Amino acid sequence: MTAPIPEDADFDDLFGAWQSASADFSDLVTPLSLEEWNAPTALPGWTVGDIVSHVGWLEGILLGRFDAAHEPDWDALPHVTSDFGRLMEIPVDLRRTWTREDVLMELASNVADRWVALDSGPHDVTVDTPGPFGPAPLGRVLRMRTLDTWVHEQDIRDALGRPGHLDSLSAQTTASQLLSGYGKVWVKFCGAQPGEVLRLDVSEPGVTFARDIVVDDDGRARVVDEQSGPATVTLAMNWPTFLSLSCGRGDATQHRERVNAKGDLARAAVVLDNFRVMI
Repeated sequence: MTAPIPEDADFDDLFGAWQSASADFSDLVTPLSLEEWNAPTALPGWTVGDIVSHVGWLEGILLGRFDAAHEPDWDALPHVTSDFGRLMEIPVDLRRTWTREDVLMELASNVADRWVALDSGPHDVTVDTPGPFGPAPLGRVLRMRTLDTWVHEQDIRDALGRPGHLDSLSAQTTASQLLSGYGKVWVKFCGAQPGEVLRLDVSEPGVTFARDIVVDDDGRARVVDEQSGPATVTLAMNWPTFLSLSCGRGDATQHRERVNAKGDLARAAVVLDNFRVMI
């Protein structure tokens, strides 16, 4: 069974996961044809090439490489509907004026230089380091970048009909990072109290696990291995369905039809209404 990476994973594990995600992503996108590069994806308004631009840019800003000011024609980009969306769109729109080769060159350069910087820097996952949204512990930044890169690899694979790497080390790290978001869902949106348990039972293909979201006496939630005894709510689904719902990909209604809910069905519906935990 391929399980999520442990919560206490050390630098070597998390650095290896990021390396795996970055190498797999680069290997997938580098040989793409121009037709594949311009193919639409499930991300509104973004092509495969746009996703490559996004990933390469993010690795660059972690190296302190920032773009010159750019103001898109927002009227021509109706898919952008939030401030966060505008922030992500600006560097992608700038790179729409670049050639495919230039985008790939930036990706390769930034990943290679980031690799060296991480390897030569502190190996303490608790040390604060620059992150996409400000300073954060190194372990969290590595988990976030692994998740983002691997999920976008899957976006491209889905767009091109090339499934793969559903059980890789980076997939395992993504599962662990997504799981960490369900405590907030269970407590904040469902009002779960101490003793109430949300059980997530995820099966193949890919990463498989059974985890309980439990609430401690102080009202805080944590993720633990499946406990004995019944859960307040149990949601069973396969890994691709869990991934699609967690990341807000595709038609949520169709994905929810593949979820087997047990226990308090009203609260199960609330969990599913708030299942998207990836930013």
